[in-house]
Amino acid sequence: MKTTFFFLLLFIASFTTQAQKIIVNGEIKGMKNNDTLSIMFLPLKQGETPIIDKVICVNGKLNYEVKLVAAMIHLVQISSKKWDTSFSVNTFPFNFEMNDINFFINSGDKINFKAEPDPNGIYLQAFGNKLNEQRNELLTKLYPLHKKLNSECFKYVETKKSSDSLQINKTISQINTQTIDFIVKHPNWEISAEVLMGLPTDSCYKYFPTLSDKVKSSFFGKYASDILYSLKTGDLAPNFSLVNQNGKIVTLEEFKGKYVVVEFWGSWCGWCIKDIPDMKQYFNKYKNNAAFVSIACRDNETTWKNTISKHEMTWTNLLNNEDELTKSYGIEGYPTKVIIDKDGIVVGKYIGEGRDFYTALDQLFKN
Repeated sequence: MKTTFFFLLLFIASFTTQAQKIIVNGEIKGMKNNDTLSIMFLPLKQGETPIIDKVICVNGKLNYEVKLVAAMIHLVQISSKKWDTSFSVNTFPFNFEMNDINFFINSGDKINFKAEPDPNGIYLQAFGNKLNEQRNELLTKLYPLHKKLNSECFKYVETKKSSDSLQINKTISQINTQTIDFIVKHPNWEISAEVLMGLPTDSCYKYFPTLSDKVKSSFFGKYASDILYSLKTGDLAPNFSLVNQNGKIVTLEEFKGKYVVVEFWGSWCGWCIKDIPDMKQYFNKYKNNAAFVSIACRDNETTWKNTISKHEMTWTNLLNNEDELTKSYGIEGYPTKVIIDKDGIVVGKYIGEGRDFYTALDQLFKN
């Protein structure tokens, strides 16, 4: 399922004053004894650092305890090299879905999950808090469509036929329709605000008002409101003054008179890394039409520089560790891309690694 996890780093304050130990237990069908998995706990608040670790899966069972430094909602993401290899095929302009394990956790939670990896996706059910149990209903509903979508992506890689591309878009439309049906059915569920932000931007604006007042004032409801009604199309883009990997200060004003693509990302963000090949393709395609600027947030300087070098990110790269800039741009998750016109006006803001950003660039520069 396309979720907003790829971008969720939120503004909300901690719910408790002291972090607590959390416990994650899971069963993963088909895992071999002593298989190693990567596990990440991503705090849903700006300025907090993710916890990343390795965990051994014994006889298909995972048991993990950790004391969260930040006492707030976290996104937990569990991945394996095996799954990464299965889904590493470049299917641009489409994305695989449900290719890792992810769920939400609060301080003090005891989470149990069951996952069934398949060549075309991973079926997941997670228990232990209301958010996950609400989300289970949608995951069950969408999983057959996501398996179908992933299978169609594999086929498209081989054929590159326009008919296969049309079928993929049809399946994506079905997924979006099912998600909207879920939101309309459950306006009182907080998870509806979370999954809403995985839809195309126009649908986000259309269906946010249908949510109940209680949901709008919830953690994810406030997130959705902030991201929808913060910096928006038609606003003047805030200036920035940041250092690149060579120690040179770069400002937005330097690009005056040019279109500018500003990407907010992080080397720690798996969805951002997966998106780099597409960014490289579009940089090469439109580097004569626009300046491309990637701003790394909450990043380690050494890791950031190594990631730029490893992935040959040859456009402008800047490092930002202050909240002021991300707040001024309304950045609530990663990656987020902002298109700025020659007059410094925002003409588009796109959250996640979805296709709408790339479609917008094609439409903008088609002539």
